[in-house]
Amino acid sequence: MSTHAYLERARQAGLLDEVRGHRYVADLYEDPFTGRRQILVEYCDAGLPADAAGLGALCARLRERHATAESVLLRVPGGAPLPAPWRPRFTYVRHHHRSDTGPAASVGGVGVRPAGPGDRDRIHQWLTMAFRNAYEGHEVDERHPAIRDLMAVPERLSFIAHAAGRPIGHGTVLTDQRDEVTGEEFAELVDILIDDEEHRREAISALVAVIAEATRGRRLCGHVVHPHQPTQARRADAVLKSLLRTDWSVDHAFWENAW
Repeated sequence: MSTHAYLERARQAGLLDEVRGHRYVADLYEDPFTGRRQILVEYCDAGLPADAAGLGALCARLRERHATAESVLLRVPGGAPLPAPWRPRFTYVRHHHRSDTGPAASVGGVGVRPAGPGDRDRIHQWLTMAFRNAYEGHEVDERHPAIRDLMAVPERLSFIAHAAGRPIGHGTVLTDQRDEVTGEEFAELVDILIDDEEHRREAISALVAVIAEATRGRRLCGHVVHPHQPTQARRADAVLKSLLRTDWSVDHAFWENAW
């Protein structure tokens, strides 16, 4: 499967359209955590993000067609920013495997082991905490269906970081995902969360190394959620900049424009 095949399926479904000579694919989408109705533009031609008039025409058309939606989410390849009032919502980053190194047994006193059956409740709690942090102000508890579904995915792999004999965090990856637009298979690093501030940097480094090795041969992608609240947004920006200084680069991002 390829982008060409994706566009053909979108055309057959009546979702492929064009604005100022740029093709795009858009449909309604409801965020499973906020419940907000949005218009997801899952694909656009490469020239549209750089065409300010095109972006304006796109929003005007989509708002007219989908009056109940609150915003547009536009997938933009690479790290090019969009002008205001667009703001980043999700940034997907790609890990660059290094062939000269393997995962260390421990980093700075932090070890990593595969999760076992006895870790399931702890992982569920960490994932709940991660989604609460990403969607502050919204009710997210352990019974949320999206979290239950994530725990039940057959290809989920989780690893436990530990220090001084106690678990301090986890890394969870889905090993068999497919990019709907490009058709490329990839592994998705869903979450890394460390409870221990003292060992956080070492634990993250160790978990990424182990997960990169466990998914070698596939693109490994993670993502950063950009909250709307200014303090949390600055924190997310700092996390992204930190990733980009290491073995990660921007693969694509979703930018949001709310009415």
